[in-house]
Amino acid sequence: MPTSTGLEKVQNNSGKLFKLISQIPEQILLVILVLTLLDMLLSVFSRYIIGKAIYWAEEVGTFGLVWMTMIGAGVAIKRRVHFSMPTFIGRFPPKLRYAVDLINHSLIAGFGVLMIFTGYNMTRESANMYSPALEVNLGIINSAAIACGVLIFFYEAGQALETIRRGAAPSPEAH
Repeated sequence: MPTSTGLEKVQNNSGKLFKLISQIPEQILLVILVLTLLDMLLSVFSRYIIGKAIYWAEEVGTFGLVWMTMIGAGVAIKRRVHFSMPTFIGRFPPKLRYAVDLINHSLIAGFGVLMIFTGYNMTRESANMYSPALEVNLGIINSAAIACGVLIFFYEAGQALETIRRGAAPSPEAH
């Protein structure tokens, strides 16, 4: 049986591992952003400088936008920048705020599960369809919704567990 210091070490290492893994979507988001920007710059250059449009540039831009939006939604949940009303909720008593927080976490995590199932259905239905210019399987593009749902669910579930661990917070000072 691990000692308390051994347990703390395991928890500390698992926290570092989680932090490292949770940065992967942000790194992927950055790569997609850079590639999409380069695609758009190349498209503008070829159209206005060379005088000939690249036929596939708009599709690449659209695919990049879809994936950036879906991954970005998950990252927004991780960073807690989704819509909230702290001034209003902050006026509630601690136990009611705690309950509202748990309900909020449940609804957002549930939305993540809905995104997974909806994304799966969209991916399955479009598995035999291909984009016109690049002939990329549209199932790959639609699977972005699955990735979004997974990110939303896991980040929100982690925040819910943190809320449960923390318990009801004291009322904030009035400003």
